[in-house]
Amino acid sequence: MHSISDVSRFLEIDPTTLRRWIRKKLVPAPVPGIVNGRLAKCWTDKDLGAIKAYKSSGYWGKGIDRKTGKKAKKN
Repeated sequence: MHSISDVSRFLEIDPTTLRRWIRKKLVPAPVPGIVNGRLAKCWTDKDLGAIKAYKSSGYWGKGIDRKTGKKAKKN
């Protein structure tokens, strides 16, 4: 079972991006489960594969920095 923070770290995306994908129903919604001894919303390995597939097909990376107008730097 994988939590939102685990998946965002694994895929190197911001957790906010992952939550936006869930809200827009672009990726499967997590279900309540136990991760590292805590109750959390989590995905199975099958769901993780679907999220990874969406990222490779529909994610372009960081957008434009609002202050400079240039492509945002990766942290």
